[in-house]
Amino acid sequence: MSELAGRAAHAARRVEKLKAQQPVEALRALPGYARTPRDFKPALSGIVMDLRFATPGIGLLVSGGEVTAEYAARRAVSAVGRGATGLGVWTERNFHAGDYAHLDAVRAAVPDALLAMMDYVVDSWQLERARAGGADAVLLIPELLGPHLERMAASARALGLTPVAWDDGGAPRVL
Repeated sequence: MSELAGRAAHAARRVEKLKAQQPVEALRALPGYARTPRDFKPALSGIVMDLRFATPGIGLLVSGGEVTAEYAARRAVSAVGRGATGLGVWTERNFHAGDYAHLDAVRAAVPDALLAMMDYVVDSWQLERARAGGADAVLLIPELLGPHLERMAASARALGLTPVAWDDGGAPRVL
């Protein structure tokens, strides 16, 4: 199994547990879901700050005590203050030390910022959770979704989210 396939399998197991805890109907009742997402494309012409606390192959990028929603919010405020045009908030726990609470806290701290939820998206529930957390966009990984990419991108657009991908050169693009 490839490294990316392993991450996708882990994400799928995590999402199944989260879906049982928060079904789509519950997500749609959250206050953040009522917010209309904005077009994320303008953020891509500037600096999109990547808010993550770990990276595969390296591990934690901060001390374990800093992996909190409050710290994510403080980093977001700082990034916007330094000119970030958008924020990519990682919600994937095991490889990037993210959490959906980070997305919620960042949206509350910088309500006017353009936010992209970053995760190994394998299920449409994750798109619903992105919307409930106040995201404007969602990262979709073409190599991960393969033939399902267009369907997932269409589902994201139907929810008002901008589907984005990063190409091999590291440049983000709207799908």
